[in-house]
Order: sequence, then C-alpha cells, then structure tokens
Amino acid sequence: MNDYFTFNGRSTLEFGMAVESRPNQNAPQRRRTAISIPGRNGDLHYDEDAFENIDLTYNVWFRGDVPTPEQAHAVKSWLLSTKGYSRLEDKYDPDHFRLASFAGPMNISDILGRYGRCKIKFDCDPRCFLKSGEFPVDLENGGLLYNLTAFASKPMIYIYGDGAGSLTVEGITVTIHQMTTGMMLDCENELVRAMGDVGQSLDGDVYAPEFPELQPGENRVTFSGGITAVQIIPRWWEL
Repeated sequence: MNDYFTFNGRSTLEFGMAVESRPNQNAPQRRRTAISIPGRNGDLHYDEDAFENIDLTYNVWFRGDVPTPEQAHAVKSWLLSTKGYSRLEDKYDPDHFRLASFAGPMNISDILGRYGRCKIKFDCDPRCFLKSGEFPVDLENGGLLYNLTAFASKPMIYIYGDGAGSLTVEGITVTIHQMTTGMMLDCENELVRAMGDVGQSLDGDVYAPEFPELQPGENRVTFSGGITAVQIIPRWWEL
C-alpha cells in the first residue's frame, strides 16, 4: 500500500488505494507537418517546436472500510470533479511532476463487495517538470542562470523597482515603460501582472515583442533603469 500518486492535492492513500505497477515511460510525439513537393524525393517537415500530449495510466486496486460501491463513489468524485489541468506526481518519480487532466471513463471491477480494481488514464501535458525548477533564483545584474536540460523553459520572472527600465534574458529584451514597486512576467502565458495581484494586468506598461525563455546551457540576465532586483522561477522541464 506504499505506492501512490497524488492528483489535485489528494493522494490515492486517502482512498485506501494502491498502485499495482509503474506507468510506462513513454515519450510524446513531436508536432510537425509533412510537406510533399512534386519532383522532389522525400518530404519536408514543418516543425512547430512543440509536442503532443501523452497518456499516463495507473493500474490501481483498493480495499475500503466501506463496501466497494461507496468507496468507488468517493474515488470517482475525486477524479471527475476536477476540471482542466492539475498537478500529478507519484512515488516512482519523486523529482518531477506533470500537469494532467482526467475525463474518464472509469470502469471499476467489484470483487466480493470489498475490493475494487481499475485503470486510471490521465491526459498529460508532454512536459515533465523538475521540482527543482519551482524555487525562485535571485539574479544580480549580469548574472548567469544555467539550464541543465535539453529544452528551453518559460519562466516566471519577478521584477522589482520603480520607474522605467529594461530586462534582457539571453538576448531577449523586455522594455518597461513604467513600474511601481514591481511586476511579474509570466512567460508561459505571456502575461504581465502587478506584484502580488494576479488580477491586475500591466500588459500596457511593457513592450515585449517576445517573452524571455531560458535556453539550454548558459543564460545571462541584465537589467537597467529603475529595476533594482530580478528573481526567476525557471520552470525547468524535460521529457
């Protein structure tokens, strides 16, 4: 009963469930389009620099203190009441987590009214995020941040200061027209928000033809003007 996964903040252990086997370690499919040109051998490929979602399946069983049907209602309510993506992690891969959704179906075998067995298949974002990439890193002007993975990540950047300024991350520059105390750049969703207030948009206060990414290897961070400090949550990921 020691093997488990957690989804949307709740663990299989809460429901008396055990994971029977480790999910397959599949790689996602790269998203690209094949283009055939008359008179030319082979295809050209247009690569979108992205990956398709993958499925992650857990084989589970449970024995509850209540009959199987009642326990099954609780399990189905937990998984199917969750909308969109939620955090998924398990004992097998303690250094990573995924963003996953569950839409069913869910077929639970009833064994003697005391045991249940089923497969739970999650639809997952292809990226496998490193937990080490969830912690903020303080950057001095001209400081370096090293991406040890093979993939560019889209960080959350906290900018502190007052007035206009500019931030450059490995050649990508964001120009800030005005700022009071600070702002947050969500490079994943390409949003700019007031510090500590996710509801207040500051998109009009910056010029960002593209949002910074942390490329594999060395990333230099520089800033000027009214910016006094920069903090980055890197959001490292791999496959």
